[in-house]
Amino acid sequence: MAYLSLARKYRPQNFDEIVGQAHIATTLKNAISQDKVAHAYLFTGSRGVGKTSTARILAIALNCEKGPTNNPCGKCVACTEIKNARSLDVIEIDGASNRGIDEIRNLKENTRFSPMSSRFKIYIIDEVHMLTPEAFNALLKTLEEPPAHVKFIFATTQPHKVLPTVMSRCQRFDFRRIPAQGIVAKLKEIKTKEKINLKDEAVFLVAKAADGSLRDAEVMLDQLSSFAKGKIEAADVVEMLGLLESRALFDIAEALVKNEKEKILEDINALIDSGKDPAFIASSLVEHFRNMMVVKVAEKKSAYLVLSEEDFTALAEQAKSFSLDEILYVIYALARAIELIKKTSLGRIPLEVALVKLTEKSRFTDIKEIMDRISSIKPTSNYARRVEKITSPVQAPESAPEEAPKNAPKDVPKEAVSAEKDILSLQKIKLNWQQILTFIKQKKMSVATFLRDGEPVRVENSALVIGFGPASGFHKDALDYNANKDIVCEAVKTFAGEDLKIKTEMLDREVIMEEALSLEEAEEVPEETASSRKIDPIVEAALDKFDGKIASIEKIKKEKK
Repeated sequence: MAYLSLARKYRPQNFDEIVGQAHIATTLKNAISQDKVAHAYLFTGSRGVGKTSTARILAIALNCEKGPTNNPCGKCVACTEIKNARSLDVIEIDGASNRGIDEIRNLKENTRFSPMSSRFKIYIIDEVHMLTPEAFNALLKTLEEPPAHVKFIFATTQPHKVLPTVMSRCQRFDFRRIPAQGIVAKLKEIKTKEKINLKDEAVFLVAKAADGSLRDAEVMLDQLSSFAKGKIEAADVVEMLGLLESRALFDIAEALVKNEKEKILEDINALIDSGKDPAFIASSLVEHFRNMMVVKVAEKKSAYLVLSEEDFTALAEQAKSFSLDEILYVIYALARAIELIKKTSLGRIPLEVALVKLTEKSRFTDIKEIMDRISSIKPTSNYARRVEKITSPVQAPESAPEEAPKNAPKDVPKEAVSAEKDILSLQKIKLNWQQILTFIKQKKMSVATFLRDGEPVRVENSALVIGFGPASGFHKDALDYNANKDIVCEAVKTFAGEDLKIKTEMLDREVIMEEALSLEEAEEVPEETASSRKIDPIVEAALDKFDGKIASIEKIKKEKK
């Protein structure tokens, strides 16, 4: 007897055996019991989730000799023939190879004839989205008013390609991706019946690799039973499917904690030498840190994780070495690396650079800690000295000539005023930096890319100094071209109102890169309010002197000439 694959052998035979689609099974069973079966159904969903199997079960339920029934016997002639794909009244059509108008015309002609031996003539069209528009249009009238003995069941993985006029004539059922726990339970049931010696860690790896498709999981299990003799270990699954061992991911994460740069490079090199793609390695690391994030924030962790008990325990322990902010930053950095790997020909370099950067603890400084440091900084002699506040101004009699108060502040030195002005200019530029980047992005994308690795450091001698980190020397040099500087000058003048030259310098630290806003986001940036920024010392002194207050702060928009 010919070998029957596990995916076919353990195909569901009734509604109760359908995995992960209880909402659909219940609806169809009720429709049958209440005699409310529609003339056309559209089953949508990703591959391997049970669309065609459900269509066959519905056909069996409608044509069973004891039916229509939501619990077919599975033993009568009709049930057996449909189960073995031998029924002349249940016609399965592949939409990809029968997509033309001629095939649909033949189908229409055949619908006029009564069933040979069954109650209904049922047409199951798989991948129905592959039909041509002409074929769909030819089917419309028959689909809207089919003969009483005809039922249509369509299945597709791409419902957006089905004509709206066809969809409106069908009852639509959306099949969900099967939960990992449901796949694990089904695989354990199969391995017990087939006497396959499969370790639990291997079961979880197969369920994870199946990505919501039970059929894919069953095919992989079938392949594993032939690949490994005797006990099937997690290592066998990793080798056969080309996955990354969880131990490798734990080792790289541990090297990040210990700042072991060379160890990281060794691990990445070993994985690439074994045939792993850099983007795949980065994606696996993203998933590893995503699992850490779930451990940190979720109460029902098992609902979001597909891990063996051993891996879950190890992950929970390793997550203690990272704060939530650190985990999120690692995910962001690795996602950026994946983007660069796919868009450029740099290969492993973006991944290695991202991981080496992540070993620098300065990258993980808590935002609150940064704000506390900024608040504790005191002005130095190089910057403006705060203007002395007037605590008790002298009020002269009405009849007496006005005299200057004795405790009036002394004249502020020009250097101090200039320094205060430079600080104010820098603050305005920083507040508008994202809008400046957005403006530059519209003008010249490459200049905006250079500036993502830089930050405004200070304003001095009518020039804005932009600093770059140690690894961004190329971007600094590229920005030094006069044409590029002119674009930055224009943006600064437009959004910060400052007519400044542009200078660049190298910093001994990394900078926090800013992303340019989209046009829609830039339009939604709120106007600055009086309470949203620190009051300038000179303005503060003026407010004290005249007992005034700031009503609002508005940006002056220059009219375009």
